[in-house]
Amino acid sequence: MARIIDVSVNFKPHTQLRLYDVLGIDKSTAKGLDPEACIAEMDRNGVAMTGIVANVVQNGVRGELLATHVDEVYPVLQKYPDRFFGWCGIDPLGGMETLRYIERAVTELGFKGVHVYPHWFGVPINDRTYWPIYAKCCELGVPITMQVGRQSPRSGGKLCARPQWIEDAAYDFPELTLIGLHIGVPMDYEMTSAAIGHENVYIIADAHPPSTWSQHFVDYIAQRGFANFDGMKKVMWGTDWPVQNITQSLGEARALDIPQQALDGLLGENAIRILKLDVPQ
Repeated sequence: MARIIDVSVNFKPHTQLRLYDVLGIDKSTAKGLDPEACIAEMDRNGVAMTGIVANVVQNGVRGELLATHVDEVYPVLQKYPDRFFGWCGIDPLGGMETLRYIERAVTELGFKGVHVYPHWFGVPINDRTYWPIYAKCCELGVPITMQVGRQSPRSGGKLCARPQWIEDAAYDFPELTLIGLHIGVPMDYEMTSAAIGHENVYIIADAHPPSTWSQHFVDYIAQRGFANFDGMKKVMWGTDWPVQNITQSLGEARALDIPQQALDGLLGENAIRILKLDVPQ
């Protein structure tokens, strides 16, 4: 039986951000993730494991840093190692402090990868600022996932992550697993093009409900269309909670015109392979 993995859940939603008002997200989630309640919903929906993001953003352009430290997330990972894994959110402008933070999160606390929201920091993902971060991820053998596509609604942030810009890093770091968050909307053609062009580029389909995915993106997952040889192996599903909840998002994903093999990959099997997760059959 195929396993289901929610690869993207925010540990502590930063409701100070205007984004939450724009999207109409319930601010009762401000208290953050309740692990036991999350596991209960996972169990109701057959979800084996969830990826928790120690998220880091700025409160508007050049605003206050709003950071969830990995030490806040670690107790949950330690208590439920078979249900949760961690993403180490970073400030890309932190220099050596950021590199040391990544190393500790991965080598001492067991975080599975690095996570960044580029638009909040004003530096494009193909700027040399990121090259030491990419190199550190290569050294540690962990993936980096980054929000690509337009900046968050009404954030005032700068467009810093067109999906095509991920290709500069993919070319210079062929052994690094690079993952585009949020599908690259509204530039999903660019995102799938980057994944087609580079073996080390993958996609997380989170934040945007499956019912809103473009036909092009659905066809990519289903591996339909010219020159689409591995689309069903390249995309991972996530909710980006509290933006979506598991029950509704899974229901919408299953309603799409996607063959079962591709759906199994999307909902979990791809994540297990790409992120090297230890999940029982």
